[in-house]
Amino acid sequence: MNKTERALIWNTLCNMGDTIKLKWKINEHEVLEQLEQFKDNWCPYNVKKDANNNRWGLPITSHSGDVMDNYHLNSFGYMQKYHDVEMKEENFTTPTEVYNKIPELAKLVDAFSPDIGRVHLLRVDQGGFFPPHRDFPGVGPEWMRLLLVFGKCKPENFVHMLDGKPMYPDPGYLYFVNFQKDHSVFSFSDGLYALILTCKVNDRVHDLIINNSMN
Repeated sequence: MNKTERALIWNTLCNMGDTIKLKWKINEHEVLEQLEQFKDNWCPYNVKKDANNNRWGLPITSHSGDVMDNYHLNSFGYMQKYHDVEMKEENFTTPTEVYNKIPELAKLVDAFSPDIGRVHLLRVDQGGFFPPHRDFPGVGPEWMRLLLVFGKCKPENFVHMLDGKPMYPDPGYLYFVNFQKDHSVFSFSDGLYALILTCKVNDRVHDLIINNSMN
């Protein structure tokens, strides 16, 4: 698929809005209970770039399938620019034990496989943040990200800005989000969780999103 074809698909999705609520939903209570077995496996997120930030990552997929194989929980752009390391989304798609032990998360990965890149959980605790940034900028992006938040994710718990406006997804639901737009997060509480599911911009993923839209 060439850049022009991807641009048409991307524009079709974005024309539906900056966010598209999807029909996939998880049992938050069940997922939080099952995550307890991985409480010692969380690692600082993007530590190569920003060591002083209370945000953590847990791979649902990785390069090797090892839950402690967390090298990809760093910014690809930063690693490639400053560490001369080539990193590609399609190289980090082997399921980890998080996938194997938490069916509610596995079903989301399965829905979009094999058209996936990195899939991981973020935990943004009190004071943790993501500064304003954009994902996959440019015409006809090859990849996009889907988002699902759960845990301490009420407006009093955190601020999530998208294109200068607050954005609060319904907890437990998967969303398409136009992350090419400027976005940022700041957490006031411990226990804000987010699933980040990277997937290809192609016809199949487009149809999955359109056919499962709740907008």
